[in-house]
This record gives sequence, C-alpha cells and structure tokens, in this order.
Amino acid sequence: MVIAANNKIKKPNKYLRRNLFLFSLLVVPILHFLVFWVYINAQSISLAFFRFDLVKQAYEFVGLENFKEHFRDLKLVAANRNMYYNSFRAIPINLGCLVMAILVGYAFNKHIPGERVFRVIYYLPSMISVIILMLCYRYMFTLDQGQLIGPAAAVLRGIGLNYKGWAVNDPEATRTVWALIYIFCIWASAGVNIILMASAMARVPEEVVESAKLDGVGFWRELFQIQLPLIMPTVSIFLINSVMAVAGFWLHPMMLAGSIGVDNSYYTVGWFMFERAQDAQSTDYAGISTIGLVLTVILTVMVLIVKKITDKLTPEVDF
Repeated sequence: MVIAANNKIKKPNKYLRRNLFLFSLLVVPILHFLVFWVYINAQSISLAFFRFDLVKQAYEFVGLENFKEHFRDLKLVAANRNMYYNSFRAIPINLGCLVMAILVGYAFNKHIPGERVFRVIYYLPSMISVIILMLCYRYMFTLDQGQLIGPAAAVLRGIGLNYKGWAVNDPEATRTVWALIYIFCIWASAGVNIILMASAMARVPEEVVESAKLDGVGFWRELFQIQLPLIMPTVSIFLINSVMAVAGFWLHPMMLAGSIGVDNSYYTVGWFMFERAQDAQSTDYAGISTIGLVLTVILTVMVLIVKKITDKLTPEVDF
C-alpha cells in the first residue's frame, strides 16, 4: 500500500517570528508608558478638580475652585508668590551655566595650554556625589560664632565683609545666601555642560574655521559669528531644558539653606510638592496637583516660546 504524501511540511512564517520578537521588545515599554505616564498623569490632573472632604473621607468634585483659591492666595500672600519666584531662579542659574560652558568649551576647543588638566578640574565636581559636594560647600561658608567657622567664611570675615553665614532667618542675608546657592549650582554643573558645548564646537567643520581665519576673523568674532550660530541647535536644547528645570529646582536650596526662611525666602514649588508628597497622611494631594498643573501650563507656554525663538535663530546647517 502506497501513501501519497504531497503536502509539504509548513515552516513557521519568518515574518510572524519577527513580529513576535518585536512585540516582546515593545510590550514592556508600552505598558510602562501607559501605566506610569498616561494613567498617573491623568490621575494627577484629575485630582486638581477634586477636594478631600474630611467628614465623608472621600474626594468630591469642585470644578475650578482649587484654582480660584490658589490664585487668590497668590494675590494676597507674599510667601506663596516667593515660592514661584524662587523656582524661576533656576532659569538665570542655567543661563549662567550656559555662558560659562560656551566660554570654557570654546577655550578647550582652541586647545589652550594645560587643556587636559583644566578638563579634569572642571569635570571633577560631576564625578562626586552632589550631596557630598553640598555638605562640603556648606561647611566652607559656615559661620557659627564660637562654634564652627569654615575656611571661606573666615576669609570673607577676614577681609572686612559683613558676612553672616547661612543666616536664613535674617532677611538682610537673603541675597548673600542666594548668591552662594547660585555659585554652587553653576560650579557643580560646569563639567557636563562644558563637555556638551565643547563637543558641539568640535563638530564644526575645520574648513569653515580655516576659511574664516583667512578672511581675518579674530578670536572673539569666530566665537560669536562662526561657532555660536553653528551650535545653536545644541544651545536651543539647553535653553529648553533650562526652562523645564524650574519644576525640579528644589534640592540645592533645601540642602544649602536648610530652611524655607522668612516668608518662604528659599522655598520653591518643587520643594513644596516634595514635602507634601512625603506625608503619607496628607489630604492635600489636590492642592499639590493644582500647583503642579498651574506650573506645567506656565512652563509649557514658555517652552513653546523659547522653541519658536531659537528655531528662528538657528541656521540650516548639515554637518
């Protein structure tokens, strides 16, 4: 008896295997995005329109009442305005970082003597934990009469300045304390930003720079008329990140000042939300969501404006 076997053995479809492989790679990040971004952000936004009822022990829909109350408090309470004002200090801090990064990065790009040594010196703060850096920096400028005097504080007092140390509860010392916070923020973030700008300048074609030199372009004209316009895409991203940093500006003033100060002299929105979110028994999650949503809307508008301006300033380059 002869059995005819005309049917060929079917092999697994190679496209099916490829699609299954791609699906297995994408399913985790997609679920992560849906749960930890879409769901959580939707819940956070919706909370801004609710208020916790202590009697019923449940959230009730109140519409725009949280926003009306928040803006009313901003108008009447100076401490609440200071909280927003201090958050936006992150922008001038980042602009200071940008200026320093461009100047030092350009100097490295020109291969100044001792360039490698200076690269290590500038990048060293980025290699050490920022918490350790802040503790050391705070000690350097500490001035507790009869107890503890840091070396930098001793020098400032030695040259005759009326330096009061980290006198966060003294309104007259507020500018000095914020100046110290500014200096630390710029210094601690110098390394990464300098490498970023120096790398962007290194991508500028050498023939463009050589052609400019033949036309008599000097050191500073090369920076402002050749290098800076050609690295504007990198500068644009830096400026956008500088605006977005407003929401996350809280660790440095919290660690260095150590106190919110008089009338929230050092308090920021990020610091406020961090503290309230840490309280497991807090019933003010609606208030946190309200402030977060207000700040998000403000920053979104600012980012769009910065993006539009930088797009106009950025030349069409391809290298």
